[in-house]
Amino acid sequence: MQISAQISQFHGTGTPFEVSEMPVTITPDNILVRVSLATICGSDLHTVSGRRGADTPCVLGHEIVGTIAAPTRLRAVTGEPLNEGDRVTWSLTASCGTCDYCVNRGLPQKCETMFKYGHARNEGATAVSGGFATHILLRSGTTIYHIPDNVTDGEAVPVNCAFATVVNGLATIGTHPNEAAVIHGAGMLGIYAACYLREQDYNIVAVVDINEERLQIAKRFGATHTFNAEKASIKEIDSALKQLTNGRGIDLGVEVSGVTSGLPNLVTWAAIGGRVLTLGYVYPNAYASIDAHHIVTKCVTLRGVHNYHYTALGTALHFVEENRSRYPFAELIGQTYQLKDINKAFEHAMRQNDIRIAIAP
Repeated sequence: MQISAQISQFHGTGTPFEVSEMPVTITPDNILVRVSLATICGSDLHTVSGRRGADTPCVLGHEIVGTIAAPTRLRAVTGEPLNEGDRVTWSLTASCGTCDYCVNRGLPQKCETMFKYGHARNEGATAVSGGFATHILLRSGTTIYHIPDNVTDGEAVPVNCAFATVVNGLATIGTHPNEAAVIHGAGMLGIYAACYLREQDYNIVAVVDINEERLQIAKRFGATHTFNAEKASIKEIDSALKQLTNGRGIDLGVEVSGVTSGLPNLVTWAAIGGRVLTLGYVYPNAYASIDAHHIVTKCVTLRGVHNYHYTALGTALHFVEENRSRYPFAELIGQTYQLKDINKAFEHAMRQNDIRIAIAP
C-alpha cells in the first residue's frame, strides 16, 4: 500500500523549511499514523538554531498525537489491536528489546539500535519519521498507547516527550511525601514537574525562572513558591529556601531549564543528603562550573536522565487523565499553525512567549 504524505523538511540552520509531497509505502512491519497535532519542543528549537546537530534533510517533530490510518498487525502496549481511526500516542524511541541496555540495564531508551522519532535523516527506512508532516510511519519496537477518550489532543500531545521524561527522571531520583523541592525552569518540563510533585504530596514546590508570566503559570500548576532569578540573587533564593525548610535546604532539585547555571545553583541550595536531577542539557558543550565541595560534604546525589523508559509514558498519560480537572493542561498549548506555515510557527516559538506552539497538518 502506498500513499502521498505532505512533509516539512529541515535542511539546516538558516534555511527555511521546505514543504513538499512524498510517497509513503506501508508494510506489515510498520504503522501509518495520520498526524492530528504536533508541538515544537525545546530540542527542536536547539536543532533549528544550530545549538545541536541534525542529519539533514530531516522531518523534525517528536511530540505528536494522531490516528491509525491503515490496517496493521502490530498492537498497543496493552495487547489491544490498533484499528483505523484509533487515537494514539507512542514512545519517543523504538528499541530492540534484546540488547544489554534493554534487558539488563533498564535503559531501552538507550538501546544499541535505538531509533528516535523526529531526529532521523529523511530517506530510506528512516523516512517520514517526524511529526511535522501529515503522516508518520511507526516501526516495530515502538510502544503505542491508546489516548483515553476524555483526554483531548491538546492535553496529550506533549506527554510523549516532556511529561514522560519528567516522570522517568523523578522515578529514577526518587520522590518522598512531605519533602521540599525546587525546580529550575518553568518551561513545559518544569510545569509538569510542579504538578506531579504536588500530587506526590510535596509540601514545598518552588520554581525558579526569569520569565514572570511562566512563573504565574507554574502557580496554577502546583508551585507553592516562585522566584524570579533576575530579581533575586542566588544567595537571596538560598536564604528564602532555607527559611522555608527550617534551615535545612531543599531535599530535591530538578534542573529542566537547560541553563548552565541551573545545576550549580541546585547543588548550592541542596540540603545534606539532598538529591539533584538534571534533564535539561539536551545540547552539547553545556559546561557548568560546580563547587564539588558541596556535593561531597553535603552527600548530594546527582543524577542525569535522558529520554525515558517507555512505561513512563503510560504513567504520564494516566496522570493527565486523572488530573485534567485540577490542572489546565490544554492551556499550555499556544497558537496552532497549519503545516504550510511551519516557518511562521518556528519564528513564533523562538520568541518563547508561549510554553508550546503547535502545528496541525
